[in-house]
Amino acid sequence: MKWMDKQQITILILGAIILIGFGVFQYVPIVRRKLALKEQMTRQSLSMDQIQDYSRRLPELHQQKKELEKELQLNSGKIPEGKQFAQLWQQIAEVMNECNLQKQLVQPAAEKISEDICCVPLKIECEGTLQQIFTFFQLLEGFDRLICFEEIQLENDKDFNAVLKLNAKANVYYQPQKTGSS
Repeated sequence: MKWMDKQQITILILGAIILIGFGVFQYVPIVRRKLALKEQMTRQSLSMDQIQDYSRRLPELHQQKKELEKELQLNSGKIPEGKQFAQLWQQIAEVMNECNLQKQLVQPAAEKISEDICCVPLKIECEGTLQQIFTFFQLLEGFDRLICFEEIQLENDKDFNAVLKLNAKANVYYQPQKTGSS
């Protein structure tokens, strides 16, 4: 068998270069695109699953929205336009006195203001029996103004003579006064 001549070796080398070139310039990019498409399809599949989950929860969210709108309508009458704090402080003081609570403190903190609803945090402290404090909360609940308690802490006195100290944090809400643009 005779060795291949130079022309055949050159043809084989050119063929090998063409095959390698085809592999590098055609096959490898196709494989990379295929992997990228698989990854994209996986992400889209996860997105579709999430969308289907959200779609299943949509009726529940609509129901929650309706319930919150009803609650808002019930409470919107308890959120007056403008601060009107003097009247509120007077009402709270009268209720505390009516319940015979001692060491009374109602202290407002910095207001939280927004376009739709504003909030004034309150610190409320007093002392009395459990029945007096319970009556105090019942009377506050009957106010024509919305007062939401965030934290309530009751502490026994050191002598254990049935006097409790109330430390509470509450929020009082109001709607900012609308300015006339006429």
